[in-house]
Amino acid sequence: MVRFAAEKALKAISDGHDGWSRQMDEEQLNNELEKLRKSEKRYRMLMDESMDPTFSFYADGTYRYVNKAFATGVGKSLDDIIGRKIWDVFEKDEADKRFAIVKKVFAEGKTNEIEVRVPHASGDTYYLTTVKPILNDSGTVATVICTSKNITKRKLAEVALEKERDNLVKALKEIKTLTGLLPICSSCKKIRDDKGYWNQIESYISKHSKAEFSHGICPECAKKLYPEFNIHQD
Repeated sequence: MVRFAAEKALKAISDGHDGWSRQMDEEQLNNELEKLRKSEKRYRMLMDESMDPTFSFYADGTYRYVNKAFATGVGKSLDDIIGRKIWDVFEKDEADKRFAIVKKVFAEGKTNEIEVRVPHASGDTYYLTTVKPILNDSGTVATVICTSKNITKRKLAEVALEKERDNLVKALKEIKTLTGLLPICSSCKKIRDDKGYWNQIESYISKHSKAEFSHGICPECAKKLYPEFNIHQD
């Protein structure tokens, strides 16, 4: 944007009919251009030192500008990125995914967002990148500028939550419950299953639930079966 303004000013002087040429002499124009250069330098410095990766592209996927945060994030120097294509920086699948959004913004002139992954030996880093078109005087997209926010913590939390959800679903599938009416023999207490077979109550419940049995003998049965023994003392 600063460069466009400077070009306008220079054109105004050379044409000799623009409003700038009627109001400014050469010294005033030089002062304005110096202000523009300082402004451009200040904004560039802000972008260079920003903690958020910031970068821009030409229409063919060549990096036009990258800041230090971006270069550090991908583990390359500025010289190894600027002037090179996106496929020189990322693996093909990741580069194709990123460039598809850049290409769309160049074509439609509308801001878009994409979630991207930067692989590292110490663990992947995730970013939410906003891709914004920059228009020239004719209204066409001159470049796109991208700003990324580190969302690694949020992404890892989402992954952990998804894993926990999957574990819960798996656990729920493994839970066995007994519901409905169970046909049970009034004499021997065997239970009839869905196939018509009669099963010991312990066997049936163990098969259809997580319950386990340990056997003992109640006082009434002890007196009936072993009257000579005082198994259950008061």
